[in-house]
Amino acid sequence: MAKDKKWQLLLDLIVLACVCVPLLVLTQSQWAHPFERGFFVHDDSIRLPFMQQSVTEVVLGFVGLTLNIATILIIEYLQNRRDKNPNQKYLFGFTVPAWMWQSYTTIRTFMFGALCQQLLTNLTKYVVGTLRPHFMDVCRPEYNETLPANALGYIQVYTCATRLDPAYQPYLKDMRLSFFSAHSSFAMYAAVFFIVYIQCKGKWRGSKLLRHAVQFFALMGAWYVGMTRVVENFHHWSDVAVGFINGAIFGLLVVIYILKPTKRLPVTWQDAQGSTLPVAR
Repeated sequence: MAKDKKWQLLLDLIVLACVCVPLLVLTQSQWAHPFERGFFVHDDSIRLPFMQQSVTEVVLGFVGLTLNIATILIIEYLQNRRDKNPNQKYLFGFTVPAWMWQSYTTIRTFMFGALCQQLLTNLTKYVVGTLRPHFMDVCRPEYNETLPANALGYIQVYTCATRLDPAYQPYLKDMRLSFFSAHSSFAMYAAVFFIVYIQCKGKWRGSKLLRHAVQFFALMGAWYVGMTRVVENFHHWSDVAVGFINGAIFGLLVVIYILKPTKRLPVTWQDAQGSTLPVAR
């Protein structure tokens, strides 16, 4: 009988919790405060108006998770149907279909990468404390330019005129979390993971271009999310650019070096080595 996978499952949950708990503490707790950076009086980049975001964290998370999880389940199930002798797994003494276990390991890897890149992103936000483009509109700072700490036009000592207004309370901490964009990072991570995964494991003979069209639209979806962060004055363009880079790097590293998917090819590399090919002279 094959080895029971219960201990692997428990260890996986512990590892995911070790990444998830610090992320929740950092983003949801009241005691975590970003670095309070000062500002230049004539900095026009932080004087843009506040706007409501069109792509919220909930919508982005739902779409990114649903797209990848649904794709993984479908591909693993269809590939399992083509296998003549799928390897079944055992969990707490029960038989688990091969496609279900493989789906779990893939989703586990996707979630691990998503949590890691979000933890890195939010940790950077809190340590750096970069002001958002709508900082002035949200804070409306009050300060005394004659103070030594506010010399040379760089204001370090100030208070927000909106600090007592309940309508502005949710945004007073968020206005310091511009660098770098968590939206752009997650959107690009989800897109790159999806693109590389279906490139390696997705196979359909009905259309050669269908897979690449789906990959393109996934990439454009991530690009659109990043552009909305600039247009709606939530991020500077550099925040979005670094977010894209961070998400793409995490997506590639997670798929290539942790998931390590094998591409279904009619001829393996070993078979190709044994074939007779003309030698160039």
